[in-house]
Amino acid sequence: MSTAAGISPRRRGLHITEVVIIGVVTVVLVGVDLMFYFWPFRYREVHPLLQQVFQSRVDVKSYHRTYFPHPGFVAEDVTFYRHGDTQIPPLATVKKMTVAGQWLVLIFHPHTLYQIRLEGLHVQIPPPGTKARRMDFDNGVISSSESKLRIESILADGTALDFLRHGGAPPLHFEFRALEIHNVQDKHPLEFTARVATSEPQGTVAATGMLGPFRTSSYGTTPMSGTYSLIDADLQGLEGMWGHAAAGGRFGGIFSAMDVTGEAQIPDFRVGSGHTVRMDAAYHVTVSGTNGDVEIENAEVKTGNSTITASGSVAGSPRKVSVTIETKDSQVEDLLKIVEEAPPQVEGDVNFRAAVEFGEGPGRFLEKLNLKGDVSLEKMKLVDANKQEKVDAFSARVRKAPAGEGSGSSNVPQITMAAQTQTRFEHGMAYFPDIHASMPGAEAHLHGTFNLLDTRIRLTGKVALERSLSDAVTGWKAALLKPLNPFFRHKDAGAVVAVAITGTAKKPKVGQDVLHDQ
Repeated sequence: MSTAAGISPRRRGLHITEVVIIGVVTVVLVGVDLMFYFWPFRYREVHPLLQQVFQSRVDVKSYHRTYFPHPGFVAEDVTFYRHGDTQIPPLATVKKMTVAGQWLVLIFHPHTLYQIRLEGLHVQIPPPGTKARRMDFDNGVISSSESKLRIESILADGTALDFLRHGGAPPLHFEFRALEIHNVQDKHPLEFTARVATSEPQGTVAATGMLGPFRTSSYGTTPMSGTYSLIDADLQGLEGMWGHAAAGGRFGGIFSAMDVTGEAQIPDFRVGSGHTVRMDAAYHVTVSGTNGDVEIENAEVKTGNSTITASGSVAGSPRKVSVTIETKDSQVEDLLKIVEEAPPQVEGDVNFRAAVEFGEGPGRFLEKLNLKGDVSLEKMKLVDANKQEKVDAFSARVRKAPAGEGSGSSNVPQITMAAQTQTRFEHGMAYFPDIHASMPGAEAHLHGTFNLLDTRIRLTGKVALERSLSDAVTGWKAALLKPLNPFFRHKDAGAVVAVAITGTAKKPKVGQDVLHDQ
Protein backbone atom coordinates (compact mmCIF):
# COMPACT_ATOMS: atom_id res chain seq x y z
CA MET A 1 0.00 0.00 0.00
CA SER A 2 2.72 2.45 0.88
CA THR A 3 4.48 1.82 -2.42
CA ALA A 4 1.32 2.41 -4.47
CA ALA A 5 0.53 5.51 -2.52
CA GLY A 6 4.03 6.86 -3.21
CA ILE A 7 3.82 6.26 -6.98
CA SER A 8 0.38 7.71 -7.48
CA PRO A 9 1.38 11.42 -7.10
CA ARG A 10 4.20 10.97 -9.58
CA ARG A 11 1.86 9.39 -12.05
CA ARG A 12 -0.57 12.20 -11.56
CA GLY A 13 2.25 14.72 -12.18
CA LEU A 14 3.26 12.96 -15.38
CA HIS A 15 -0.34 12.82 -16.47
CA ILE A 16 -0.74 16.55 -15.92
CA THR A 17 2.48 17.21 -17.82
CA GLU A 18 1.27 15.05 -20.68
CA VAL A 19 -2.02 16.89 -20.75
CA VAL A 20 -0.26 20.27 -20.79
CA ILE A 21 2.10 19.21 -23.56
CA ILE A 22 -0.74 17.76 -25.60
CA GLY A 23 -2.74 20.92 -25.00
CA VAL A 24 0.14 23.14 -26.08
CA VAL A 25 0.81 21.03 -29.16
CA THR A 26 -2.91 21.06 -29.96
CA VAL A 27 -3.04 24.85 -29.62
CA VAL A 28 0.11 25.21 -31.76
CA LEU A 29 -1.32 22.91 -34.40
CA VAL A 30 -4.61 24.77 -34.38
CA GLY A 31 -2.70 28.07 -34.51
CA VAL A 32 -0.56 26.88 -37.38
CA ASP A 33 -3.66 25.63 -39.17
CA LEU A 34 -5.40 28.97 -38.62
CA MET A 35 -2.21 30.81 -39.66
CA PHE A 36 -2.10 28.87 -42.90
CA TYR A 37 -5.80 29.44 -43.41
CA PHE A 38 -5.54 33.19 -42.81
CA TRP A 39 -1.93 33.55 -44.06
CA PRO A 40 -1.69 36.91 -45.88
CA PHE A 41 0.95 35.69 -48.37
CA ARG A 42 -1.04 32.95 -50.07
CA TYR A 43 -0.96 33.16 -53.87
CA ARG A 44 -4.75 33.25 -54.14
CA GLU A 45 -4.68 36.39 -51.99
CA VAL A 46 -1.58 38.08 -53.43
CA HIS A 47 -2.23 37.56 -57.15
CA PRO A 48 -5.67 39.25 -57.38
CA LEU A 49 -4.40 42.02 -55.10
CA LEU A 50 -1.55 42.79 -57.51
CA GLN A 51 -3.94 42.82 -60.47
CA GLN A 52 -6.35 45.11 -58.65
CA VAL A 53 -3.74 47.54 -57.38
CA PHE A 54 -1.87 47.90 -60.69
CA GLN A 55 -4.99 47.63 -62.87
CA SER A 56 -3.08 45.11 -64.95
CA ARG A 57 -3.05 41.50 -65.94
CA VAL A 58 -0.26 39.93 -63.86
CA ASP A 59 1.48 36.75 -65.02
CA VAL A 60 3.66 34.89 -62.49
CA LYS A 61 5.75 31.90 -63.57
CA SER A 62 6.95 30.82 -60.11
CA TYR A 63 5.63 31.51 -56.60
CA HIS A 64 6.41 30.10 -53.16
CA ARG A 65 5.86 31.21 -49.59
CA THR A 66 8.63 31.72 -47.03
CA TYR A 67 8.52 31.43 -43.26
CA PHE A 68 12.07 31.67 -41.92
CA PRO A 69 13.86 33.83 -41.15
CA HIS A 70 11.07 36.17 -42.32
CA PRO A 71 7.49 35.41 -43.29
CA GLY A 72 6.62 36.37 -46.86
CA PHE A 73 6.84 35.06 -50.42
CA VAL A 74 9.06 34.95 -53.50
CA ALA A 75 7.62 35.45 -57.00
CA GLU A 76 9.72 35.06 -60.14
CA ASP A 77 9.29 36.21 -63.75
CA VAL A 78 6.40 38.56 -63.03
CA THR A 79 4.89 40.54 -65.93
CA PHE A 80 2.40 43.42 -65.59
CA TYR A 81 0.30 44.02 -68.73
CA ARG A 82 -1.20 47.50 -68.38
CA HIS A 83 -4.98 47.29 -68.22
CA GLY A 84 -4.78 43.69 -69.43
CA ASP A 85 -3.65 44.65 -72.94
CA THR A 86 -1.06 42.13 -74.13
CA GLN A 87 -0.71 43.76 -77.58
CA ILE A 88 1.33 46.71 -76.28
CA PRO A 89 4.61 46.68 -74.33
CA PRO A 90 4.05 45.57 -70.73
CA LEU A 91 4.06 48.14 -67.97
CA ALA A 92 6.79 46.28 -66.10
CA THR A 93 8.60 43.00 -65.72
CA VAL A 94 10.32 41.69 -62.58
CA LYS A 95 12.76 38.80 -62.54
CA LYS A 96 12.39 38.23 -58.80
CA MET A 97 10.12 39.80 -56.19
CA THR A 98 10.91 39.01 -52.55
CA VAL A 99 8.41 40.18 -49.92
CA ALA A 100 9.44 39.87 -46.26
CA GLY A 101 7.66 40.64 -43.01
CA GLN A 102 8.70 40.27 -39.37
CA TRP A 103 7.05 37.80 -37.06
CA LEU A 104 6.39 40.18 -34.17
CA VAL A 105 5.33 42.96 -36.50
CA LEU A 106 3.07 40.54 -38.38
CA ILE A 107 1.38 39.51 -35.12
CA PHE A 108 0.95 42.94 -33.56
CA HIS A 109 0.88 45.12 -36.72
CA PRO A 110 -0.48 42.84 -39.45
CA HIS A 111 -0.69 45.67 -41.99
CA THR A 112 3.07 46.42 -41.96
CA LEU A 113 5.58 44.83 -44.31
CA TYR A 114 9.26 44.98 -43.50
CA GLN A 115 10.73 44.92 -46.99
CA ILE A 116 10.07 44.33 -50.69
CA ARG A 117 13.10 43.59 -52.85
CA LEU A 118 12.71 43.84 -56.63
CA GLU A 119 15.43 42.31 -58.78
CA GLY A 120 15.57 42.92 -62.53
CA LEU A 121 12.71 45.43 -62.56
CA HIS A 122 12.15 46.90 -66.04
CA VAL A 123 9.55 49.67 -66.49
CA GLN A 124 8.47 50.94 -69.93
CA ILE A 125 6.73 54.29 -70.49
CA PRO A 126 4.88 54.53 -73.84
CA PRO A 127 5.55 57.32 -76.37
CA PRO A 128 3.64 60.61 -75.91
CA GLY A 129 0.25 60.71 -77.62
CA THR A 130 -0.29 56.95 -77.64
CA LYS A 131 -3.27 55.16 -76.12
CA ALA A 132 -1.06 53.44 -73.56
CA ARG A 133 0.49 56.76 -72.45
CA ARG A 134 -2.94 58.28 -71.96
CA MET A 135 -4.04 55.26 -69.93
CA ASP A 136 -0.97 55.50 -67.71
CA PHE A 137 -1.05 59.18 -66.89
CA ASP A 138 -4.70 60.10 -67.30
CA ASN A 139 -6.36 57.04 -65.80
CA GLY A 140 -3.43 55.91 -63.67
CA VAL A 141 -1.74 52.54 -63.44
CA ILE A 142 -2.37 52.15 -59.71
CA SER A 143 -5.95 52.04 -58.46
CA SER A 144 -7.09 54.20 -55.58
CA SER A 145 -7.67 52.31 -52.37
CA GLU A 146 -8.20 52.69 -48.66
CA SER A 147 -5.54 50.12 -47.85
CA LYS A 148 -3.95 50.26 -44.42
CA LEU A 149 -0.86 48.46 -45.69
CA ARG A 150 2.46 50.11 -44.85
CA ILE A 151 5.75 49.06 -46.43
CA GLU A 152 8.85 50.09 -44.51
CA SER A 153 11.20 49.86 -47.48
CA ILE A 154 11.38 48.88 -51.14
CA LEU A 155 14.79 48.07 -52.61
CA ALA A 156 15.07 48.05 -56.41
CA ASP A 157 18.75 48.39 -57.34
CA GLY A 158 19.35 47.77 -61.03
CA THR A 159 15.92 48.98 -62.15
CA ALA A 160 15.72 49.93 -65.85
CA LEU A 161 13.36 52.70 -66.98
CA ASP A 162 12.72 53.17 -70.70
CA PHE A 163 10.79 56.03 -72.29
CA LEU A 164 9.71 54.51 -75.61
CA ARG A 165 9.82 56.58 -78.81
CA HIS A 166 7.81 56.65 -81.99
CA GLY A 167 8.82 54.74 -85.10
CA GLY A 168 10.84 52.10 -83.32
CA ALA A 169 13.63 54.52 -82.40
CA PRO A 170 15.84 53.42 -79.46
CA PRO A 171 14.21 54.37 -76.14
CA LEU A 172 15.49 57.02 -73.76
CA HIS A 173 17.08 54.71 -71.20
CA PHE A 174 17.72 55.21 -67.47
CA GLU A 175 19.33 52.67 -65.20
CA PHE A 176 18.80 52.99 -61.44
CA ARG A 177 22.05 51.72 -60.02
CA ALA A 178 20.57 52.27 -56.56
CA LEU A 179 16.93 52.87 -55.61
CA GLU A 180 15.47 52.85 -52.10
CA ILE A 181 11.92 53.83 -51.19
CA HIS A 182 10.76 54.15 -47.59
CA ASN A 183 7.51 54.61 -45.66
CA VAL A 184 5.10 53.55 -48.40
CA GLN A 185 1.48 53.87 -47.28
CA ASP A 186 -1.78 55.22 -48.58
CA LYS A 187 -2.34 58.98 -48.31
CA HIS A 188 1.22 59.63 -47.10
CA PRO A 189 4.33 60.84 -48.96
CA LEU A 190 7.10 58.33 -49.43
CA GLU A 191 10.82 58.99 -49.13
CA PHE A 192 13.29 57.97 -51.81
CA THR A 193 16.98 57.98 -52.64
CA ALA A 194 18.18 57.13 -56.14
CA ARG A 195 21.31 56.96 -58.20
CA VAL A 196 20.47 56.92 -61.91
CA ALA A 197 22.66 56.33 -64.95
CA THR A 198 21.48 58.45 -67.90
CA SER A 199 22.07 57.75 -71.59
CA GLU A 200 21.53 61.23 -73.14
CA PRO A 201 23.92 62.56 -72.01
CA GLN A 202 25.83 59.71 -70.41
CA GLY A 203 26.26 60.40 -66.72
CA THR A 204 24.88 59.79 -63.25
CA VAL A 205 22.16 61.62 -61.34
CA ALA A 206 21.87 61.26 -57.57
CA ALA A 207 18.59 62.39 -55.98
CA THR A 208 16.81 62.31 -52.63
CA GLY A 209 13.35 63.57 -51.82
CA MET A 210 9.68 63.08 -51.05
CA LEU A 211 6.98 61.87 -53.44
CA GLY A 212 3.25 61.86 -52.80
CA PRO A 213 0.68 61.33 -51.52
CA PHE A 214 -0.18 59.73 -54.89
CA ARG A 215 -3.13 61.16 -56.79
CA THR A 216 -3.96 57.84 -58.43
CA SER A 217 -6.69 59.21 -60.72
CA SER A 218 -4.30 61.86 -62.07
CA TYR A 219 -0.60 61.27 -61.53
CA GLY A 220 0.25 64.70 -62.86
CA THR A 221 -0.99 66.33 -59.67
CA THR A 222 1.13 64.19 -57.33
CA PRO A 223 3.46 66.46 -55.28
CA MET A 224 7.20 65.89 -55.08
CA SER A 225 10.30 67.67 -53.79
CA GLY A 226 13.97 67.07 -53.17
CA THR A 227 17.55 67.70 -54.20
CA TYR A 228 19.68 66.34 -57.04
CA SER A 229 23.18 66.35 -58.47
CA LEU A 230 24.46 65.50 -61.94
CA ILE A 231 27.85 63.81 -61.82
CA ASP A 232 30.31 63.94 -64.73
CA ALA A 233 27.84 63.85 -67.63
CA ASP A 234 29.53 63.22 -70.99
CA LEU A 235 27.98 65.55 -73.59
CA GLN A 236 29.42 63.56 -76.47
CA GLY A 237 26.10 61.72 -76.65
CA LEU A 238 24.44 64.99 -77.71
CA GLU A 239 25.06 65.41 -81.42
CA GLY A 240 27.56 68.11 -82.27
CA MET A 241 28.56 68.82 -78.66
CA TRP A 242 31.47 67.74 -76.48
CA GLY A 243 32.37 68.26 -72.84
CA HIS A 244 31.74 67.04 -69.30
CA ALA A 245 29.05 68.61 -67.15
CA ALA A 246 28.30 68.68 -63.44
CA ALA A 247 25.21 70.23 -61.86
CA GLY A 248 23.20 70.38 -58.67
CA GLY A 249 20.05 71.95 -57.32
CA ARG A 250 16.52 71.46 -56.02
CA PHE A 251 13.16 70.42 -57.42
CA GLY A 252 9.61 70.76 -56.19
CA GLY A 253 6.01 71.07 -57.27
CA ILE A 254 3.79 68.45 -58.88
CA PHE A 255 4.76 65.62 -61.22
CA SER A 256 3.37 67.34 -64.34
CA ALA A 257 5.02 70.68 -63.51
CA MET A 258 8.20 70.38 -61.44
CA ASP A 259 10.14 73.56 -60.72
CA VAL A 260 13.84 72.76 -61.08
CA THR A 261 16.56 75.23 -60.11
CA GLY A 262 20.27 74.72 -60.08
CA GLU A 263 23.75 75.54 -61.29
CA ALA A 264 25.92 73.71 -63.81
CA GLN A 265 29.56 73.77 -64.86
CA ILE A 266 31.13 72.56 -68.12
CA PRO A 267 34.89 73.18 -67.99
CA ASP A 268 35.56 71.77 -71.48
CA PHE A 269 32.54 72.65 -73.66
CA ARG A 270 32.87 72.55 -77.44
CA VAL A 271 30.47 72.76 -80.40
CA GLY A 272 31.56 71.15 -83.66
CA SER A 273 35.13 72.11 -84.47
CA GLY A 274 35.10 75.17 -82.22
CA HIS A 275 37.45 75.88 -79.33
CA THR A 276 37.16 74.28 -75.91
CA VAL A 277 35.75 76.83 -73.47
CA ARG A 278 34.47 76.87 -69.91
CA MET A 279 30.77 77.44 -69.33
CA ASP A 280 28.91 78.10 -66.08
CA ALA A 281 25.13 78.21 -65.93
CA ALA A 282 22.31 79.00 -63.52
CA TYR A 283 18.80 77.97 -64.48
CA HIS A 284 15.14 77.75 -63.51
CA VAL A 285 13.07 75.36 -65.59
CA THR A 286 9.70 73.62 -65.35
CA VAL A 287 9.68 69.91 -66.22
CA SER A 288 6.63 67.80 -67.02
CA GLY A 289 7.08 64.26 -65.78
CA THR A 290 4.10 63.08 -67.84
CA ASN A 291 5.50 63.96 -71.28
CA GLY A 292 9.09 65.09 -70.66
CA ASP A 293 8.53 68.66 -71.92
CA VAL A 294 10.77 71.36 -70.43
CA GLU A 295 9.92 75.05 -70.14
CA ILE A 296 13.03 77.17 -69.68
CA GLU A 297 11.86 79.99 -67.43
CA ASN A 298 15.29 81.54 -67.23
CA ALA A 299 18.81 80.34 -67.92
CA GLU A 300 22.03 82.32 -67.65
CA VAL A 301 25.20 81.00 -69.25
CA LYS A 302 28.62 82.56 -68.67
CA THR A 303 31.71 81.96 -70.77
CA GLY A 304 34.82 84.10 -70.45
CA ASN A 305 33.65 87.65 -69.72
CA SER A 306 30.33 87.18 -71.51
CA THR A 307 26.84 86.24 -70.36
CA ILE A 308 24.02 84.80 -72.47
CA THR A 309 20.44 84.53 -71.18
CA ALA A 310 17.84 82.16 -72.57
CA SER A 311 14.18 81.26 -72.22
CA GLY A 312 12.00 78.88 -74.20
CA SER A 313 11.12 75.20 -74.34
CA VAL A 314 12.23 71.68 -75.20
CA ALA A 315 9.02 69.93 -76.16
CA GLY A 316 7.13 67.73 -78.57
CA SER A 317 7.76 64.36 -80.13
CA PRO A 318 10.25 64.28 -81.74
CA ARG A 319 11.93 66.77 -79.44
CA LYS A 320 12.26 70.36 -80.64
CA VAL A 321 14.27 73.09 -78.92
CA SER A 322 12.81 76.61 -79.22
CA VAL A 323 14.58 79.32 -77.24
CA THR A 324 15.15 83.05 -77.29
CA ILE A 325 18.74 83.96 -76.51
CA GLU A 326 20.12 87.39 -75.69
CA THR A 327 23.39 88.98 -74.67
CA LYS A 328 24.40 92.53 -73.85
CA ASP A 329 27.90 93.99 -73.86
CA SER A 330 29.53 90.59 -74.25
CA GLN A 331 32.93 89.96 -75.81
CA VAL A 332 32.63 88.80 -79.42
CA GLU A 333 35.82 86.75 -79.14
CA ASP A 334 34.26 84.70 -76.31
CA LEU A 335 31.36 83.72 -78.55
CA LEU A 336 33.42 83.12 -81.68
CA LYS A 337 35.56 80.62 -79.79
CA ILE A 338 32.51 78.41 -79.34
CA VAL A 339 31.81 77.94 -83.06
CA GLU A 340 35.06 78.75 -84.89
CA GLU A 341 38.02 76.41 -85.30
CA ALA A 342 40.53 79.19 -85.98
CA PRO A 343 41.48 81.70 -83.28
CA PRO A 344 39.15 84.74 -83.36
CA GLN A 345 40.54 87.46 -85.62
CA VAL A 346 38.52 90.28 -84.03
CA GLU A 347 37.65 91.49 -80.57
CA GLY A 348 35.06 93.92 -79.28
CA ASP A 349 31.58 94.19 -77.77
CA VAL A 350 28.54 92.32 -79.07
CA ASN A 351 24.82 92.60 -78.43
CA PHE A 352 22.27 90.28 -79.93
CA ARG A 353 18.78 88.87 -79.53
CA ALA A 354 17.68 85.85 -81.53
CA ALA A 355 15.05 83.13 -81.77
CA VAL A 356 16.70 79.71 -82.07
CA GLU A 357 15.24 76.35 -83.08
CA PHE A 358 16.71 72.91 -83.64
CA GLY A 359 15.36 69.42 -83.31
CA GLU A 360 16.11 65.73 -83.38
CA GLY A 361 17.01 64.01 -86.61
CA PRO A 362 19.94 63.33 -88.92
CA GLY A 363 22.59 65.91 -89.66
CA ARG A 364 25.17 67.90 -87.76
CA PHE A 365 24.15 70.40 -85.11
CA LEU A 366 24.87 73.47 -87.27
CA GLU A 367 22.88 71.93 -90.15
CA LYS A 368 19.80 71.60 -87.92
CA LEU A 369 20.16 75.02 -86.34
CA ASN A 370 17.59 77.66 -87.31
CA LEU A 371 18.18 81.18 -86.02
CA LYS A 372 16.71 84.59 -86.70
CA GLY A 373 17.74 87.75 -84.91
CA ASP A 374 19.57 91.08 -84.69
CA VAL A 375 23.27 91.59 -83.98
CA SER A 376 25.26 94.74 -83.22
CA LEU A 377 29.03 94.99 -82.81
CA GLU A 378 30.82 97.89 -81.15
CA LYS A 379 34.44 98.84 -80.48
CA MET A 380 35.66 96.18 -82.93
CA LYS A 381 39.34 95.85 -83.75
CA LEU A 382 41.63 93.25 -85.24
CA VAL A 383 43.64 90.95 -83.00
CA ASP A 384 46.66 91.00 -85.32
CA ALA A 385 48.54 94.23 -84.47
CA ASN A 386 50.04 94.58 -87.96
CA LYS A 387 46.64 94.28 -89.62
CA GLN A 388 45.13 96.72 -87.13
CA GLU A 389 47.87 99.25 -87.92
CA LYS A 390 46.93 99.03 -91.60
CA VAL A 391 43.28 99.62 -90.72
CA ASP A 392 44.27 102.63 -88.59
CA ALA A 393 46.33 104.05 -91.43
CA PHE A 394 43.51 103.44 -93.92
CA SER A 395 41.04 105.25 -91.68
CA ALA A 396 43.43 108.18 -91.29
CA ARG A 397 43.74 108.51 -95.08
CA VAL A 398 40.05 108.34 -95.97
CA ARG A 399 38.53 110.47 -93.23
CA LYS A 400 38.30 114.22 -93.34
CA ALA A 401 40.68 115.81 -90.87
CA PRO A 402 39.09 117.74 -87.98
CA ALA A 403 39.45 121.49 -88.04
CA GLY A 404 43.01 122.52 -87.22
CA GLU A 405 44.51 119.10 -88.03
CA GLY A 406 46.33 118.43 -91.24
CA SER A 407 45.50 115.40 -93.34
CA GLY A 408 49.08 114.19 -93.11
CA SER A 409 49.27 114.10 -89.31
CA SER A 410 51.81 111.53 -88.14
CA ASN A 411 49.76 110.81 -85.01
CA VAL A 412 47.48 107.94 -86.15
CA PRO A 413 45.10 106.91 -83.33
CA GLN A 414 43.90 103.30 -83.07
CA ILE A 415 40.38 103.20 -84.44
CA THR A 416 37.51 100.80 -83.79
CA MET A 417 34.76 99.57 -86.05
CA ALA A 418 31.04 98.96 -85.58
CA ALA A 419 28.42 96.88 -87.39
CA GLN A 420 24.72 96.10 -87.18
CA THR A 421 22.74 93.48 -89.06
CA GLN A 422 19.79 91.16 -89.09
CA THR A 423 20.60 87.53 -89.71
CA ARG A 424 19.11 84.07 -90.09
CA PHE A 425 20.72 80.63 -90.04
CA GLU A 426 19.31 77.78 -92.11
CA HIS A 427 20.84 74.42 -93.11
CA GLY A 428 24.33 75.46 -92.04
CA MET A 429 24.26 78.82 -93.84
CA ALA A 430 24.04 82.31 -92.30
CA TYR A 431 22.25 84.94 -94.39
CA PHE A 432 22.82 88.69 -93.97
CA PRO A 433 20.33 90.91 -95.85
CA ASP A 434 22.00 94.18 -94.79
CA ILE A 435 25.21 94.65 -92.84
CA HIS A 436 25.87 98.23 -91.87
CA ALA A 437 29.54 98.59 -90.91
CA SER A 438 31.40 101.77 -90.11
CA MET A 439 34.74 103.19 -88.99
CA PRO A 440 36.01 106.76 -88.92
CA GLY A 441 36.16 107.87 -92.56
CA ALA A 442 34.29 104.91 -94.11
CA GLU A 443 30.86 103.34 -94.07
CA ALA A 444 29.72 100.11 -95.75
CA HIS A 445 26.44 98.40 -96.63
CA LEU A 446 26.91 94.71 -97.48
CA HIS A 447 24.78 91.65 -97.97
CA GLY A 448 25.56 87.99 -98.51
CA THR A 449 26.23 84.68 -96.76
CA PHE A 450 28.58 82.96 -94.36
CA ASN A 451 28.87 79.17 -94.43
CA LEU A 452 28.86 77.93 -90.83
CA LEU A 453 30.27 74.55 -91.84
CA ASP A 454 33.39 75.58 -93.80
CA THR A 455 33.50 79.33 -92.76
CA ARG A 456 33.42 80.55 -96.38
CA ILE A 457 32.36 84.18 -96.85
CA ARG A 458 30.51 85.79 -99.74
CA LEU A 459 29.57 89.42 -99.08
CA THR A 460 29.05 92.16 -101.63
CA GLY A 461 28.01 95.79 -101.37
CA LYS A 462 29.29 99.36 -101.38
CA VAL A 463 31.74 101.32 -99.26
CA ALA A 464 31.42 105.10 -98.92
CA LEU A 465 34.61 107.08 -98.14
CA GLU A 466 34.74 110.60 -96.76
CA ARG A 467 37.63 111.43 -99.10
CA SER A 468 38.53 110.48 -102.69
CA LEU A 469 39.27 106.95 -103.88
CA SER A 470 42.96 107.72 -104.45
CA ASP A 471 43.31 108.61 -100.75
CA ALA A 472 42.51 104.99 -99.82
CA VAL A 473 45.90 103.79 -101.05
CA THR A 474 49.47 105.07 -101.10
CA GLY A 475 52.40 105.31 -103.50
CA TRP A 476 52.04 104.55 -107.18
CA LYS A 477 48.54 103.10 -106.69
CA ALA A 478 47.34 106.49 -105.46
CA ALA A 479 48.82 108.16 -108.52
CA LEU A 480 47.08 105.68 -110.83
CA LEU A 481 43.71 106.14 -109.13
CA LYS A 482 43.64 109.94 -109.18
CA PRO A 483 42.27 110.12 -112.75
CA LEU A 484 39.42 107.84 -111.63
CA ASN A 485 38.33 109.99 -108.68
CA PRO A 486 35.56 111.78 -110.62
CA PHE A 487 33.95 108.46 -111.55
CA PHE A 488 33.57 107.39 -107.90
CA ARG A 489 32.74 110.80 -106.45
CA HIS A 490 29.34 111.06 -104.75
CA LYS A 491 27.50 114.12 -103.58
CA ASP A 492 27.25 112.73 -100.02
CA ALA A 493 30.74 111.18 -99.93
CA GLY A 494 34.20 111.57 -101.35
CA ALA A 495 33.88 108.20 -103.09
CA VAL A 496 31.55 105.19 -103.30
CA VAL A 497 33.16 101.84 -104.22
CA ALA A 498 31.62 98.45 -104.97
CA VAL A 499 33.39 95.70 -103.00
CA ALA A 500 33.28 91.95 -102.49
CA ILE A 501 34.52 90.02 -99.46
CA THR A 502 35.34 86.37 -100.13
CA GLY A 503 37.61 83.65 -98.78
CA THR A 504 37.22 82.17 -95.29
CA ALA A 505 36.92 83.54 -91.78
CA LYS A 506 40.61 82.76 -91.26
CA LYS A 507 41.74 84.27 -94.57
CA PRO A 508 39.22 86.81 -95.86
CA LYS A 509 39.81 88.56 -99.17
CA VAL A 510 38.58 92.07 -99.93
CA GLY A 511 38.42 93.21 -103.55
CA GLN A 512 37.21 96.17 -105.60
CA ASP A 513 35.14 94.91 -108.51
CA VAL A 514 36.25 97.71 -110.85
CA LEU A 515 39.97 97.06 -110.33
CA HIS A 516 39.57 93.28 -109.94
CA ASP A 517 42.12 93.48 -107.15
CA GLN A 518 41.75 90.20 -105.24
